[in-house]
Amino acid sequence: MKYLLFAACAAITIAFTSCQEKSRKHAPDDAPAVKIVRFDRDIASYPTLDSAQRAQFRDRYAGVLMMTVGPDPITDEAVTTYAKGRGVTMFVPDIEQRFTTQDSIEGVLTDVSYLLSHELPEMKWKVIYGGVSTYNQSILMTDTIMLVGLNHYLGADYPAYAYFEPYQRDTKTSRHLPYDITEAMIIGRYPYITTETSSLLNRMLYDGAITYIIMTTVPGADIAEAMGYTPDELEWMTKNEGNVWRRIIEQGYLYSTDSSLASRMCRPAPSSPAIHPDAPGAACRYIGYRIVDSYMHDHPDYQPAQLLTPEFYNSTTSLIESGYSPK
Repeated sequence: MKYLLFAACAAITIAFTSCQEKSRKHAPDDAPAVKIVRFDRDIASYPTLDSAQRAQFRDRYAGVLMMTVGPDPITDEAVTTYAKGRGVTMFVPDIEQRFTTQDSIEGVLTDVSYLLSHELPEMKWKVIYGGVSTYNQSILMTDTIMLVGLNHYLGADYPAYAYFEPYQRDTKTSRHLPYDITEAMIIGRYPYITTETSSLLNRMLYDGAITYIIMTTVPGADIAEAMGYTPDELEWMTKNEGNVWRRIIEQGYLYSTDSSLASRMCRPAPSSPAIHPDAPGAACRYIGYRIVDSYMHDHPDYQPAQLLTPEFYNSTTSLIESGYSPK
């Protein structure tokens, strides 16, 4: 089974509470609730089960085990080895300690699922499992399920994150989890489709569309949190937006078909030195979001799902029709 690796990197008891209070969009009370199935808790107890219970466990978590243990056949020996391995024994106790409740996260995800079902009607919400990811990627997906490595969201102060750079640690909190899950869901259904002439602009429009939809579906979404920016970094981008845009154009970056350039300019990073020594990472993704936001302001009847089609993000016309012109 092939699966998508999604790169993403406070206690859950307070996560998103304040955001929910100021949100203007929520799911109705009768909307299907989103739950996170705690595979992490169950796998830790696997070695204590009898043979019949172990067989039932392997049947219940067959899809998750294919992502964590390996492809078929999923043997009792393989699952036992995984359950006793360093990843589970090291992280599960800390996950249990720091994730004391998941109600606030599930409440936000219920709202997101409901809102996305209206904005992106073709997207099917996956069953979400909480677990341990021993990869650098925090989210793994198949067509129907998502495994969230809760060990990637234990707080910026978590000792095991000491070797990460500050911009990475800042997103390894439970507050960032709904942003990552929402983005992974969107990318899973609407992957970026490139052509031989795909340019930085096309990547900016695609990433900008994802950010725009996140901002309209995550209750109380904050652009700094969505981008993984500190308040100071967001302030810099806000004050220098026009200068960043001019730099992109003057250096000939906008229509460059160098895919590595597009990746460097849009992905999370400590900084964007090609733009300015003080520019935060993913500067071009932020500009992409501002272009898409401008486009939707001028085209209020345009459907969000259309933003994620190649007809939108692979078209130069989208930039022209956005009317984007920062000071």
